[in-house]
Amino acid sequence: MMEQLRDLHLRMYRLFNERMRAQGASLAQIKLLLLIERGGSVRSTDICDALGQAPRTVTEAVDGLEREGLAVRNPDPDDRRAKRISLTEAGRALIREVEPHKDAFTAQFFEVLTDADQASFLRILETLNDRLVDMGAPRALGGPTASTEGSTQQ
Repeated sequence: MMEQLRDLHLRMYRLFNERMRAQGASLAQIKLLLLIERGGSVRSTDICDALGQAPRTVTEAVDGLEREGLAVRNPDPDDRRAKRISLTEAGRALIREVEPHKDAFTAQFFEVLTDADQASFLRILETLNDRLVDMGAPRALGGPTASTEGSTQQ
């Protein structure tokens, strides 16, 4: 079962990444932008925790967003040593631009399931996400709790 889940994830990731690249952004960039948007103004450590990435990887990714004018680092008012990362208007515009493509991909992907199957699948995902949290995995930064997500359209 884990192998099938891994294969599904990899194929879905690759196809969705191709479609996002056609819109001018990689899936990794979109994922990071959405994470920052959900958190409002976040610290790199928040991103590391949410994505399970090393600090250097996150720093390089945020550097790339800054170079492209999609995000900006500002001093953290609560900690002079830290910076907070937030989206620029260009970053928010890119999210708005790719959102219809993300929604279309999601609709196309899930259209093979009935509404009842989608609801069951969502409940299963919520249960498994809650289990991962119980086992020590961090909950997604700024994201909905598993029990309040309520839609396969994410």
